[in-house]
Amino acid sequence: MNKKVIVITGAAGFLGSAITVALSQNHEIIALDIRQPGSALVAATPGVKWLQVNIADSTSVSRSFQQVKADCSHIDFIIHLAAYYHFGRDWRKEYEQTNITGTQNIVKAAINHGVRRILFASSIIALGPPTPGQILDENSPTNDYIPYAKSKSIGEKIIKDGSSQLPGIIIRFGGIFSDWCELPPLYSLIKLWSKIGLPGRIMPGKGESGFPYIHRSDAVQFVKRCISLHNQLDSFEIFLAAQNGAVYHKELFSVIKKTLFKQSFSKPISISPGIAKIGLFMNLALDKMAGKSSFEQPWMLDFIDLPMIADSSSTQRKLNWSCSPGKSVLDKLQIILKQYQEQRKIFDEKNRLRNEGRYIYSD
Repeated sequence: MNKKVIVITGAAGFLGSAITVALSQNHEIIALDIRQPGSALVAATPGVKWLQVNIADSTSVSRSFQQVKADCSHIDFIIHLAAYYHFGRDWRKEYEQTNITGTQNIVKAAINHGVRRILFASSIIALGPPTPGQILDENSPTNDYIPYAKSKSIGEKIIKDGSSQLPGIIIRFGGIFSDWCELPPLYSLIKLWSKIGLPGRIMPGKGESGFPYIHRSDAVQFVKRCISLHNQLDSFEIFLAAQNGAVYHKELFSVIKKTLFKQSFSKPISISPGIAKIGLFMNLALDKMAGKSSFEQPWMLDFIDLPMIADSSSTQRKLNWSCSPGKSVLDKLQIILKQYQEQRKIFDEKNRLRNEGRYIYSD
């Protein structure tokens, strides 16, 4: 494999750190992040050049690219992962600064320095709440129903508009999880259904809510595949990085109960979204008094039993790629739940930091 020069933004984050570690084994990596990498991440990436950069600052971005070009003479790829997210419906300045202006700054600098291609991390979340029976694929339009989705929609347009000068790949990731979970919606469900007795059987809706997932290691392999095949791809591509279909809440409930309690016939207690909202408002009030942040938000209950169902078959054919056997979220739940049972303190800390956007890499 020819060694490439690759700039990765958001390189200290949940997905960015894993990609940085993996690609650094065969390529020259320049890792950009607004945070300094932790000691474990530095140790896992010998030879990687780390630059502390706020991508919202065009001057800082330009200087970092000039430095890379001076050190390496050229830049082959940018993997643009840096992004802000939160779980509310209020538009925050960070979306404008990081997700929009930051992406514009990265694209401008890449064009100015002759980068060969940019890979932009988007999300299936950006496709918005589906209508009943709708299937989401590479051609599905984005939706502005929540601020994060809106910012990713705008980011996708920036990449598309610049693709005549900077070939781009938009990767719409499914829910990325690890063997420690580290995915807020999944962590929330594990906490709920691991409770004993009736509280642990509550199911908002009929269990038909669903989402497509991808293990973090498969997400890394997906990015590597895009890089290895870049010469065979069009100047602008949109891919779905997720398993086909959706994993439904009723399926997750069944596996969680069987794994934690050996209850093969435990049935959920279905409650209406309206009743669920009342309970959620009460929990949010208690969390606020305790100074805790929460993933769950009332607006999420508006989309109960409207699954996001992905058809990634076109992506799979074009890249000759598929998720690894045994790495679906249902397959991995037993490992995740084993960590939850046996190392609860570490498990909760990892997921708390992930929920708050303060992920810390560890081996």
